[in-house]
Amino acid sequence: MSFNSLLIHSVTVKNRISGATDSRYGDEVETYDAGTVYNARVQMSDVGGQQREQLEGGDVISTAFEVFLPANAAVFGTSEIVWGTRILHVTGEPAIKYDGNGPHHIQVSALEVLGG
Repeated sequence: MSFNSLLIHSVTVKNRISGATDSRYGDEVETYDAGTVYNARVQMSDVGGQQREQLEGGDVISTAFEVFLPANAAVFGTSEIVWGTRILHVTGEPAIKYDGNGPHHIQVSALEVLGG
């Protein structure tokens, strides 16, 4: 079985545009590019899983995921990954995994946060 046959999901990786500002006050804002679509594998993380936190303003549910992407994917520690209706925020730097021939794939830890 090839690695590419395991990439059963379609995701869009959006990368942050640095230096973007709002038009009213010139404050820096978090803005992302249109994104690039990749075949990927997304699965709930064994570590972290799903957590619920009760706050005064409402419950916050966070779910940790592992995302496996092709070695040529442009993904960074500040990227967002859109998977269907879910928006996953990359946590930490993506890890390039190697085999005997060079880069094999990229493994990304990501977090979806709902509520608040």
